[in-house]
Amino acid sequence: MQITDFISDTRDGKELTRQDIYAFASSVASGDIPDYQISAWLMAAYLKGLTTAETISLTLAMRDSGTVLKWKDGLPLADKHSTGGVGDKISLVLAPLAAAAGLRIPMISGRSLGHTGGTLDKLESIPRMNVNIQMEQFMRLVEENGVAMTGQSDDLAPADRRLYALRDATTTVTSIPLICASILSKKLAENTDILVFDVKVGNGAFMKTEKQGTELASALIDIAKETGVQVEAFLTGMDFPLGMKTGNALEIQETLEVLRGKGPQDIRELSIRLTASMLLKAYPDKYPGFADAVEYCGKILDNGNAFARFILMVEAQGGDINAFELLPEAPVKFEITAVRSGFWNGIDALVLGEIVRGLGGGRYRVDQKINPSAGWEQITPGGIDVKNGEVIGLIHAEDQESAYNASLSIIEAFVWDQPVQPLIRKVV
Repeated sequence: MQITDFISDTRDGKELTRQDIYAFASSVASGDIPDYQISAWLMAAYLKGLTTAETISLTLAMRDSGTVLKWKDGLPLADKHSTGGVGDKISLVLAPLAAAAGLRIPMISGRSLGHTGGTLDKLESIPRMNVNIQMEQFMRLVEENGVAMTGQSDDLAPADRRLYALRDATTTVTSIPLICASILSKKLAENTDILVFDVKVGNGAFMKTEKQGTELASALIDIAKETGVQVEAFLTGMDFPLGMKTGNALEIQETLEVLRGKGPQDIRELSIRLTASMLLKAYPDKYPGFADAVEYCGKILDNGNAFARFILMVEAQGGDINAFELLPEAPVKFEITAVRSGFWNGIDALVLGEIVRGLGGGRYRVDQKINPSAGWEQITPGGIDVKNGEVIGLIHAEDQESAYNASLSIIEAFVWDQPVQPLIRKVV
């Protein structure tokens, strides 16, 4: 394969062969192709698109550019992927819940991206929690405890890691074929039996409309099915943040609340429904219907089994159980009140995500250090009538000045008098 021909074929709309796509992915992973030529191809693919066959070949080539995990026979293997949201701590609840329900959950997660938070950053607010474990240890912990959570290793889909960074730099992130190949190359390298996707739609999501979300969900499903994986996708709303707490340590606090059978209803409901989808696919003869699987998951949250599994996972990965709930606290908690009376929907998720990022809860550069205590704690739930002067929530910040500046933006991001949308928009 000549890289110049590879670029020009995509530019001119000529379909690439599976052999050439595999050679391209291998050369990307090995570093044999310079960034400027990879970037040229990414822009050509973004502008011209890729066929379904090309997207499937790219996905599998990126998966096979590194290690594909091989598991022992045992309980069904399942995983979940979210396209990214604000206040989205669903993975932190779902992973131990699904493990307690009888699945093996090898969850390879990511860090903050743009205005959205990262599961690994949240976990690292737990004292001494290690989310960079080697694959051998990761697989052993999944076999022993049913669940482990770590970051992408150097040898897992290495072509994706390089392409992902260049997609960000070349503004080609929103290409659906490239999104599908990126997500699925990593997930298929985990070699699970079941995948459930949480495709966010709305102002705070990368897919702004239900039409865009449906297109992405359908593409993910079509490609995953080609590999023999059982798959389902949920389209869920992201106009407003999930739960009542946004920010790394704050979201761990809320995770603990939900794992103890309490916490916000939206976090509980979505975690249960995604897990129930996994269980129906893993054990079709055990549950007469979806409602039965939902009921079973609710019981596991309420009886403490999911919480116990989360503690087991944290301890196995070095987390300090004695200091487990002594999470970092911000020195400043700045109160925000309603500026008028009326029906208050909540805070625009995109704006809130950027505010928390600006407070130090996210990154503008890959090497930027996270402030785990920064964030937003909502006191009054959205979707209700409020009175002028009523306390809405607290900004958690490092100092008064940054808290005050954030407060001006948060008040401007209040949404009033809009129709209430369902959390789950569609199942694909």
